[in-house]
Amino acid sequence: MDIKDFVTDLLYRAGQKGFTDAEVYISGSSSLGISTLDEEINKFESSSSRGLSFRGTYNNKMGYSYSELLDENAIDIIITEAMQNSEILEEEEQDKLFTGSQNEDYPKINGFNEYLRDIPVDDRINAALSMEKSAKKVDDMIKGVDYNELEYLESDIMIANTYGMNLEYKSNGAVGYAYARAVKNEETKTGLEFWIGIDWNEFNPENIGKTASETAISKLGAKSVKSGQYKIIMQNTAFADLINTFAEVFFADKAQKGLSLLAGKLNETIASESFTLRDDPVYPNSVRSVPFDSEGVATFSKNIIENGVFKTFLHNLKTAAKDGVKSTGNASKASYKAPVKIAPKNLHTVPGKISKDELIKKVNDGIYIVELAGLHSGANEVSGDFSLMAEGFLIENGKITRPVEQITIAGNFFDVIKDIEEVADNLRFNTSGVGSPDVYIKSLAVAGSGE
Repeated sequence: MDIKDFVTDLLYRAGQKGFTDAEVYISGSSSLGISTLDEEINKFESSSSRGLSFRGTYNNKMGYSYSELLDENAIDIIITEAMQNSEILEEEEQDKLFTGSQNEDYPKINGFNEYLRDIPVDDRINAALSMEKSAKKVDDMIKGVDYNELEYLESDIMIANTYGMNLEYKSNGAVGYAYARAVKNEETKTGLEFWIGIDWNEFNPENIGKTASETAISKLGAKSVKSGQYKIIMQNTAFADLINTFAEVFFADKAQKGLSLLAGKLNETIASESFTLRDDPVYPNSVRSVPFDSEGVATFSKNIIENGVFKTFLHNLKTAAKDGVKSTGNASKASYKAPVKIAPKNLHTVPGKISKDELIKKVNDGIYIVELAGLHSGANEVSGDFSLMAEGFLIENGKITRPVEQITIAGNFFDVIKDIEEVADNLRFNTSGVGSPDVYIKSLAVAGSGE
């Protein structure tokens, strides 16, 4: 049975059974992962999955059901389970289906690269091997590439409902990782480098491996520093990790539940004038860009914080209705079985106009933080407080001089974004889809064991 005929039949029969409205959400994904060890393939795995979620209003209550079986024999089972669940589930506020899809101006996003899909398997294997080989060639101090993987990902989404919605979107992408280990005088350091994108021509496996090894070697000989207040530059991926840890303070459902300190602060200055935080689901050439969210609402670029001023929470249909505003197109489902929640797409600090080197010169004396550890255990997402292990480099007289380890940085996220002095121009996204350039922070408490 054709999938579109299946969906049409499911929605029609749901109406016959007494549903006043209904929605079908279908998602599928496939992946191919290749990893190497000691210049041989040690993993070659492909996987795929597809499933459906159905929800609709029955006797004024929302009912839900799920199925991996997408054929005519499953239709009655899907509808019956949703009817039964509507009688069991108790929710103070019901989910809402989107009624305005026919009036939406959906952005044109081409997130599927056919060339990337059609790359021969041998070429993918050779690229993975090339990452490892190039890492090992950097220096005799490189004793291994303990994690080296290239993965291809493909996904598609279809949403249809009884209000006339009929949306489809297909995307793909690839990600490459190299994790090198350097050893000198019984000291061991590791370095990670990655690439993620949809354009194979932008992928340079030799450079990924080389950079991973150079990063590992650069950390050798690290020492701590004296405890005190330091001017800080946080590297782009490290600051992106910090933003990702506290991102939920910008979600409307958290504010409505009293779990965000930003509740009631719309249009107030909450950060430095140098800081703009943007959610951009239409960011060019991103594997995470989408023309519509998980409820079928059109996506668009928006500043959450604009030059320090808090402009908007991120909303889905339910939270928007509660606050009397429009959805920001940030409804999200982790899978077809998952409930509708809120999530950003391509969340990032908007870059400035100064280079990394110029930023280091401005700081003159401080610490350049390149890695944070303990983000889950050492950060309070509600209060904003954090105490995190960190690694980086000492900045002296406007230059990076030596590696730094065994330090802890402590502060508060809301204070950090107020204390941003300047933002560099080197925007980069981490593997979680959150991005930032390097950021100069006026002062942070650093605990170290140096003398």
